Amino acid sequence: MDYDLLIRGGLIIDGSGLPGFLGDVGIRDGKVAGIGRLRGSARRTIDAAGMVVAPGFVDHHTHLDAQILWDPYGTSEPENGITSVVMGNCGLALAPVREGVEDAIVKSFVRVEAMPRQALVQGIHWNWRTYGEYLDQLEGNIGINVGGLVGHIALRETVLGPEAVEREATPAEIERMQGMVREAMEGGALGISTNRNNRHFREDGKPVASRLASLEELFQLSDVLAELNEGVVETIVNLSTEQEIAWYDQLARRTDRPVIWQSVLHRYSAPDFWKVQLLAIEPTFRDGYRAYGLSNAEPIYNRFTLNNAQVFDEWPTWKNIMFLPEMVRKQAFADPDTRAKLKAEMAEERYTGFHKRWDLIPIIKVAKPENQHLIGKTIAELGQMRGQDPIDAMIDFSLEEGLETTFLSANGGDPEAMGEIMRSPYVLLGLSDAGAHVQFNAAFAYSTKILGYWVRERGVMPLEQAVHKLSFQVASVYGLHDRGLLRPGYAADVVVFDPRTVNAREPEWVQDYPADTKRLTQKADGVHFTIVNGTVIYEDGKLSGDLPGKVLRGSAYAGKREAVAA
Repeated sequence: MDYDLLIRGGLIIDGSGLPGFLGDVGIRDGKVAGIGRLRGSARRTIDAAGMVVAPGFVDHHTHLDAQILWDPYGTSEPENGITSVVMGNCGLALAPVREGVEDAIVKSFVRVEAMPRQALVQGIHWNWRTYGEYLDQLEGNIGINVGGLVGHIALRETVLGPEAVEREATPAEIERMQGMVREAMEGGALGISTNRNNRHFREDGKPVASRLASLEELFQLSDVLAELNEGVVETIVNLSTEQEIAWYDQLARRTDRPVIWQSVLHRYSAPDFWKVQLLAIEPTFRDGYRAYGLSNAEPIYNRFTLNNAQVFDEWPTWKNIMFLPEMVRKQAFADPDTRAKLKAEMAEERYTGFHKRWDLIPIIKVAKPENQHLIGKTIAELGQMRGQDPIDAMIDFSLEEGLETTFLSANGGDPEAMGEIMRSPYVLLGLSDAGAHVQFNAAFAYSTKILGYWVRERGVMPLEQAVHKLSFQVASVYGLHDRGLLRPGYAADVVVFDPRTVNAREPEWVQDYPADTKRLTQKADGVHFTIVNGTVIYEDGKLSGDLPGKVLRGSAYAGKREAVAA
């Protein structure tokens, strides 16, 4: 046989950004073997007439570190044309780790990623200590390609122990963490991530460990990447203001490594803030350095009740109440003095992540049957109906329903603004957060949302540019040198989709996590085939069960050097 798989007659959009063209793609031994008008025999042929044939998409902002241990596909990634993922973002990773600090690391995953504790306890077996050993656990056991960033939180928890959430590191401790970063890079990590978001706490109410680090500590850890000439630095803060962008610029210049920061999007609370951000980062690129803003393809949705809300964590009284036992929390919400503090904090004039637009937050689920008629009403409308301030209406109604009322908050989404953001050369697309916020949101389908809504329906950019931003641009930034393009010799990661129907579906609840726990997931329409390293893993709605995925390790990986020497 000339080919293992032959994809015939599709519109090939190869990831380069060049115009698409009709042709065939031949695959042999897990790699692209030919493109164009191909002749010869094949073990299997796919008729792609009327379809787009593109490189598999790279979802570079996931939190699948735990989920991938029991779900080798990171579902619903293949359903959305994703063939490769990067984990370990926002400082959250499962390695390095030493005995005794495992639960401290879990505490951050439970709160920040809204993952059920019992799922993590049952699903993680901690058969590793170094980051390379963690990646080794995945070899031969994954259906998609998986790479990762070493997390600053795990580094600090491992080196500082309980004091990781209490203080800055000493010079000696920083030196130990530098050694662990170097070890992680030589074990295959694609870079380092940190978290300076003042809304991110552990399950016990303490800040995630990386929030206690000085900027100099982060810079010294990132110096290891500069020495190795390898890897990216990913970071998150609550709001990337001009002050934060100044140190992104400093870090990019100091290390000559790509910096990825969050996030650039249209915010209802500050509709022109994204313009300020892009203007502030322009000099970095103009001078030849790289500090990419990260943007999502759709509004950031949060489903919340006053039993589990995190959207209010940037206000101290709100945050403290949410960590109280339920009965005490109810008493606090009902207390007039506490209520006055909650409203006063919300009235402060400053940039905030939560938009405070009560007219944009509907009720999507009620606890009492007699309240069914209120589903779809916004908090503002609820306040009008009850003759109350919106905050009072939300809290009192929730108390009446035992804090079980579910609301839906969305931040961002003005189409004109989002179109300009997505087209910016300084912006990377992709904020799926797959594996995180599983009780509040699912955004696996950012790729199909871009292709369907933003490209086909709104025309914000050509299809070729969108595919480029979903594949080769990301692969290039993260150093995945054999991915992201359909070219002979490249890995045969391919997605075949119908440009007329591709789009995201609404999130749905599934009960497939360990300990019989549930989560939100998101599938897509119009994706017919997802191919990983030459093997079809997803076909017309079904996963194959094959595990052809590879661990994506950076160029500093010691194993690569040993293979070359041999």
